[in-house]
Amino acid sequence: MRIALILDRFDPLAGGLEQWTHRLARHLLDCGHEVHVVAFAEANQSLPVRLHLVEPARLMRRRGRRIARVVAALAPDVVHDSGTSWSGTVFQPQTGSRLLSLDREVASYGPLRRARAALSPRLQWRRREMARLESLQAARARRIIAVSERLRALLARRHGLAEAAIAVIPNGVDTQRFTPDNARRLRAPTRQRLRVGESVLFLAIAHNLRLKGVDTTLRALAGLAGRGHDVRLAIAGGAPDPFWHGLVQHLGLADRVDFRGQVTDMEALYAAADVVLHPTRWDACSLATIEAMASGLPVVTTAMDGAGELVADGRSGFVLPDPADVAALAARMQVLLDAGERRRLGAAARRAALLHDIADNCRAVEAVLAAAAGR
Repeated sequence: MRIALILDRFDPLAGGLEQWTHRLARHLLDCGHEVHVVAFAEANQSLPVRLHLVEPARLMRRRGRRIARVVAALAPDVVHDSGTSWSGTVFQPQTGSRLLSLDREVASYGPLRRARAALSPRLQWRRREMARLESLQAARARRIIAVSERLRALLARRHGLAEAAIAVIPNGVDTQRFTPDNARRLRAPTRQRLRVGESVLFLAIAHNLRLKGVDTTLRALAGLAGRGHDVRLAIAGGAPDPFWHGLVQHLGLADRVDFRGQVTDMEALYAAADVVLHPTRWDACSLATIEAMASGLPVVTTAMDGAGELVADGRSGFVLPDPADVAALAARMQVLLDAGERRRLGAAARRAALLHDIADNCRAVEAVLAAAAGR
């Protein structure tokens, strides 16, 4: 098949959406398909795809029209859109809903900032643009894939669709790369490099620090540290601005928190960690959650994470009902200070992750692409 993949940025070192799309492109190439990528930017990739860079525009509708022209000229058999345009034959919103992500982030602000957001013409215009784009995407696609049951229900409710018309294919990860064996091999040298000693090392992975609940994580960590526990936190992904450095200082965590920025060897960071914390305010299906589980780590996430559907609460990790509940997160972290509990939950997490390997995930998406193309 001649397949076009649409996304904002084609970069395997960026966020989960970009990493997953890069892996899908590799799978499709390995299966003999002709793969075209339509994006606004690219970096850090060496796949033999046919890349078509589109000039970005401030208006979403103008960006969509530019992408539509490129796609029309390509005349592919099928188009996979991860949430950037309305040109997809198959619509698979890896972020779930950009509008919901924005609303969940704004809801986490303090009262004054929330009030300013409600009165901001620019923000309200942006919300209308996002809502219009999502409506077009759902209306024009022949097939829709949701990465979690929660997302399927959201898409059906928001766009008046039957849930049965939306396929659910949870994300997958490379269960041969992220393994307990690799973690054991890499653990000692990585912990030595991070200088964490015998501390219990918690790990957070977030490009959007607020959306992924890093503020909740920091406050819960401060509670444990205040009770005399030897705990530390590494944060991979987004670069902190002065607000985050100020919060760390205010909570007295300057010697316990390490912002690692963008990390290329995540398997080593999982190896060094004892627990992964992901109290996200919204995540359609977090790749970091599944990668941690595949590495044999217990994860504390929330009901707003689609990947939480893969976690058996209390048996292979913990799923919190409220992303802002600092006390509940701290209580789960307290339980996981016990090495025996970490081993028990981590082993169950690994077994659950094996059911969601990236190869199976890509084959399932490929089958939907083939059906949409009439193959």
